[in-house]
This record gives sequence, C-alpha cells and structure tokens, in this order.
Amino acid sequence: MMKYEDIDISAWTKVGEGGNGSVYTNPDEPDILLKVSNHTLSEGSLEVISKEFYTSKAIFELGVPTPRMFGIVRVGEDYGIKCQQIEGKKSLSRMSGEDPDAIDSYAARMAQLAKQLHSTPATGSEWIPSMKTLMLEVLDKTVMISGKTLQRVRAFVEGLEDASTLLHGDFTFSNLILADDKPYWIDLGRATHGLPLFDLGHFYLFCNIFSKRKRVQDIAHMTGEQMVRFWNSFALAYNGPEGLDAFKNQCKRFAGLDVLLLGHIQHLTFSERFFLGQLAKALTK
Repeated sequence: MMKYEDIDISAWTKVGEGGNGSVYTNPDEPDILLKVSNHTLSEGSLEVISKEFYTSKAIFELGVPTPRMFGIVRVGEDYGIKCQQIEGKKSLSRMSGEDPDAIDSYAARMAQLAKQLHSTPATGSEWIPSMKTLMLEVLDKTVMISGKTLQRVRAFVEGLEDASTLLHGDFTFSNLILADDKPYWIDLGRATHGLPLFDLGHFYLFCNIFSKRKRVQDIAHMTGEQMVRFWNSFALAYNGPEGLDAFKNQCKRFAGLDVLLLGHIQHLTFSERFFLGQLAKALTK
C-alpha cells in the first residue's frame, strides 16, 4: 500500500472552501497550497484526490496554464494535494463580486480563455477520459430519470460526436484565477475530453439555476443576479451575436445532462435527487 506524508492540519490556516473541500496555507511552506478533499464524497477522498492530482499533471503537460502538482498527502481521515501556491491570485468570480461594473469585461476575458482551453486536443491519457463514454455510463446507473425520458436522453448522447477537445469538467468562474493578469485553471479533477457544450452546460446550470442558492452565492462571492449577468455576457462573447438564442438553448440541454452527472458523483438526499431529476427532465426536452 502506498505511503503518504501525514499532515498536521493544526499548523495550517484555512484560506478557502468550496463544494469539494478546503484549501490551506502554512507560513513554513510559503510556496505550497494544501487542498484537502471532503471524505464524505461518494467516490471517496483518496480516489477524488488521486484523480485531480494525476489529471492536473497531465493537463499541465499539455501546456494549459494550471498550478504545478507536488504530491498527495494524508490529513486525518481525508487526503489532500500539495500544489503550487500562486501569489496574489484571485478567482474571476471574486473579482466580479468585488467590482460588479467590470462583470462584462471579466466575462469576455473568460470567454477568450475558454475558447483557448476548448481548442486543446486531449486524447490518449487515461486521466482525461471521454465525456460521452462517461455520460453513457452514468445513464446506465441513474435513478433520476427512467422510461421514455431515459431512452430519449440516451439516444441524444449516443448521437453526439466523441470530440477530442479538452474539457475542464467543473467549468466555472470560480475555477479560473488571475495573478498579475496571468490566468490559471484550477480544480481539474473532473477533466475529460468531448464537446465543449458539456462545459458550457455546466456553467449555464451554475449561473442560472444553482445561483439561487445562498451557499453557491457565498462560494462565488456574487449575487444570483450578478451570476446571471455574467453568464449572458460570457455567452455573447463566446458565441457572438449570430445564433445566440440557439446557442443558449443548446447549453440549457447540456445543463440537463450535467444535472444527471452531478446526481451520480455527489451524495444527495432523496429530496435533492427528486429535484434534480425533475430539472433534468425539463432541461433535456
């Protein structure tokens, strides 16, 4: 069994928290950021951390700007990653919340960087699997939809191109940071390859549906209205004005697929699964 460095978390200071875990710093290791996974994740802390560690290394080697990975560590019941500490960093979501007047320009910057990300070929690595294949596996196991709805969604996915494009997997403005105007993509543990619409559907869902939740607003450091505004500006910059309504409708359909994926990879209560199942039905029509 592999041995991992044991970390005494009392020597570290929490500096951030997201849906999948928390991040810490230590003045004795100023160049290191410690990210600790939440062990209650359905896949298990070590599996989640290992996936993020090796996937991020593979993406770094593709030339995508992302922090360097240094090692996997043990933190009590949980596991974590030691990675490069980016000095002076801020997420695009925090920057937008602090300066709402600049939301449109930040959204345009993210759209430009997203198109660069989505032009990166990413096949051939075991750590960057096919999103289409993953989605079909999720449909084999889902209990959130059934019957004709499931058949319709499966036929839709089977008809999709299995593209080689790199996908972030948790594509939001919270996972794009800037330091001295230099961008870095972070939290790449769910990266895959496939149609960019999978990433865009995830972002649609985050900005237009989940943005109504206070916890999401707290994580993003933005109001729900600001997130909707960011999405609309991003969509315009990413797609352009021609065919914008059709583009948004496609993103909405892929948001329904993302709902099913989230229901598979996260622990959810019965009421949450019911809500997401209904949402998936509505979004995939």
